[in-house]
Amino acid sequence: MTTKHNVLVLGSGMMTPTLIGQLLAYGDTNVTVASNILKDAEALVKLSPKWMSAAYLDVKDIPALEKLIASHDHVISFIPPWMHTPIAEACLRTGRNMTTSSYISPDMVRMHPEVKAKGLIFLNECGLDPGIDIMGTMKILHEAQEAGFKIVSYESYCGGLPVAEQADNPLGYKFSWNPGAAIKASRNTAIYKWNGDKVVTNAPLKCAIVRDDFSVSMKLESYPNRDSLVFMERFGMQDCETFIRGTLRFTGFSDIISSFHDIGLTSDDPADKSIKTLRDLLESRLGGVHKPLGPRTAALVAAVTRGMPAADADLVKRALARADFAYITDDRLLGTAIKNIVKSMQFLGFFDANQKVQVLDKAGKQRPCLDVLGDVMGVKLALTKHDRDLVIMRHVF
Repeated sequence: MTTKHNVLVLGSGMMTPTLIGQLLAYGDTNVTVASNILKDAEALVKLSPKWMSAAYLDVKDIPALEKLIASHDHVISFIPPWMHTPIAEACLRTGRNMTTSSYISPDMVRMHPEVKAKGLIFLNECGLDPGIDIMGTMKILHEAQEAGFKIVSYESYCGGLPVAEQADNPLGYKFSWNPGAAIKASRNTAIYKWNGDKVVTNAPLKCAIVRDDFSVSMKLESYPNRDSLVFMERFGMQDCETFIRGTLRFTGFSDIISSFHDIGLTSDDPADKSIKTLRDLLESRLGGVHKPLGPRTAALVAAVTRGMPAADADLVKRALARADFAYITDDRLLGTAIKNIVKSMQFLGFFDANQKVQVLDKAGKQRPCLDVLGDVMGVKLALTKHDRDLVIMRHVF
């Protein structure tokens, strides 16, 4: 078949192979994978050497970026969202269309008039969430409006999960995309509207709600996702008393990751050069004044750590003293949360002297604590080719 399209895919991460497979399925598309890790791009080319090529690219090298973009019909950016802007600007200068699955950024909004004037398409938010969820929402909204109804409450929840029988770890989660980016997303400030009140929280995981009404067979929880209110005007739903977009996970996930946030394991702070193991990483985050456990938490932690080696039990107590459990008012639920956190620490290897970590990048620079932990999570919680995943989406009007 004659080649009709030349597509430039920027990025060689965990989500790229599926995208490439979709592009190649058309049978008329050449794909160039450009990455700052050339060997990763070259490995992807092996999927279909006839239709693919690899290129090295540093997106900060604007002349090289523009030259590569100009030799293709379309650009798909699968790199971190904060790097989309120079790519979009280069596409604008070279007159090429661009697609990302990321949220529309202020920079994209700024460029919109010029993009439109040049007859180009910069398509954002075309993944699962955001993407398919928005299309489903607009379909229902338009049907309601055509029927003469007024929508006064809107809740939208979405989650990509392993199928229940393969959610076989304490977090009930497996990574099909960058672990560091996935965990970092749960640190974002969340803004939403609930029963007429605007809610702003810097700890969305502590706002998780158990969703017993979503499934008879799966235990799910939801937590608010980013700034929901920017979508109110875009959707034309300014009259809503409740307006929230949220993420779905299996129950227990939020308590575990929230505690990791509190302890500092997911911080962007550079990891100390002396760190060799995951236990070292945790100890480094507990330096300085040691807070005592509160009486309520102390009894529950003592019960969970009974029988553990003394040094491990002490590490758990010092770590959980840093966690804020004030949002869990029921002692039974708090006990379950603490048990799940300790199970996760055991599973990930915080008590294993052989669980080595890499704190320096190839240039010898210290890596963020989040990335160091993310390496371990990416291996221990990997979605393998033998695993099946599951998408759950629920709109409540």
